[in-house]
Formats: sequence, C-alpha cells, structure tokens
Amino acid sequence: MNVEYLFLAVFAFAVVNLAWRYFRSGSFTGAMLGGKIKREVGQVSIASGGATSKSLTINVMESNDGDSFVDLVYASTAPLGASRVPIKLSKSQAQEWVTLLQQAME
Repeated sequence: MNVEYLFLAVFAFAVVNLAWRYFRSGSFTGAMLGGKIKREVGQVSIASGGATSKSLTINVMESNDGDSFVDLVYASTAPLGASRVPIKLSKSQAQEWVTLLQQAME
C-alpha cells in the first residue's frame, strides 16, 4: 500500500468523523467536546481593536450521556484567520474557577 493513500485515508476518516460529530451536536464546540449546547450564559469581550477581536463565551452543555458541564470558548478573530479554543469544565471545576476569580478580585 502506498504511503500517500494511507495518509489520505486517515485524513478523510478524521474529516468525516468531525463532520458527523458537528451535525450530531449542532456546533463546532459540541463536536469538539462531545455534547450539545443547552444555553449560552454570556459572552465577555476581552479585547477588540481595528479588525481583530477576542472574546470568552460561557455555555452550559449536556454530554451525550445526559450529564451537564460548563464550556468556556476563547475566540480570537483577525482578517485572515480565526481561532476557537473550547474548554470543558465539570461543575466542581467551574466552581473552583469561580472561587479563584473571586480571590483574584479581592
């Protein structure tokens, strides 16, 4: 078997798998974290200037087995690119994060 065909097969499998997860969950974030967005809690604009922007979005998500978790999405956009970094937190991790943020504000 040719190495190029093997690489193409692995790449095609990865693309089809991500596309299937995207259509099943309804969002890129859901596809990456394995769940569906139940509701968007809010969005904080971190920085914006000119043609670039950065934001943090907080979502409540439900996993495929019915458990709820918190999702933080750091998004950065620019004229020729964009980046989205989803972060999955359990309820206890989210509570610990809130406590740390409150301590930092004191």
